Amino acid sequence: MPNEVQSLLSFDVPDRALILERLQRVLDPELDESVLHLGFIASLHVHEGHATVALRMPTSWCAVNFVYMMAEDIRDTLLTVASLHTVTIRVGEHFAASAIETGVNAGTPFAEAFAAEGCGELATLRETFLRKGFISRQERLLRGLKDAGLTAADICALRIGDLAFVGDACLVRCAGRQPVEVGPADMARRYLQRRAELGLNGAPTGSLITDLQDQPLTVERLEEHVTRARTVRLSLEANGALCRAVLAARQTQAHELVFLGPLKSVQR
Repeated sequence: MPNEVQSLLSFDVPDRALILERLQRVLDPELDESVLHLGFIASLHVHEGHATVALRMPTSWCAVNFVYMMAEDIRDTLLTVASLHTVTIRVGEHFAASAIETGVNAGTPFAEAFAAEGCGELATLRETFLRKGFISRQERLLRGLKDAGLTAADICALRIGDLAFVGDACLVRCAGRQPVEVGPADMARRYLQRRAELGLNGAPTGSLITDLQDQPLTVERLEEHVTRARTVRLSLEANGALCRAVLAARQTQAHELVFLGPLKSVQR
């Protein structure tokens, strides 16, 4: 776990490791990355079973539904920790902070919290991002398989049970060959996890590489599928890089204002 994540919570907090581990599971729905690793959690305090989480979005105009979804997921996730009884989310300088905080902290569904704006439920949006994340995670696995020397026919013939995990590495077994390493274990596990979240076949005999309808890919379809998947993955990575850059610039500007403030007062 990165040092900046470890430093969010003091070491004497009960269930500290569990709290941080649960938070790592909360993803930015669009970027398919942990809100912890993206730097979206500015502070985290726990006192007598009450957790207060302050979010730090890249801009004050981030889409309300995205922010609501992350805030809701953080609160729901932390409430699964037995030692936490209440969770308060703060959204900081976001333009809709008051409405988001009121709704999320009361456990109000998004459509009700923003009923006056005619906003719909988040379920459809969640499904859209789950599917994008599936394609992006699958593309990373496909790159590992191709880099390991597997042919299109090899890849299309693979079953979920052909994956093996040895330490931090993922290996794949092809008929008549020794197992070959295809990438980090976490990469493959994240792909299998997303398959499960989408209700796709996770049995050892199930096809490893399928489309979103759980149909195995044929050799003829594979290359076109890989090209489309690469576009999705690059788009998510570009958006993630942009968010990090904007957030970093915002933090730098805030630090400069804090630093320059006293100097200006002295010059007067």
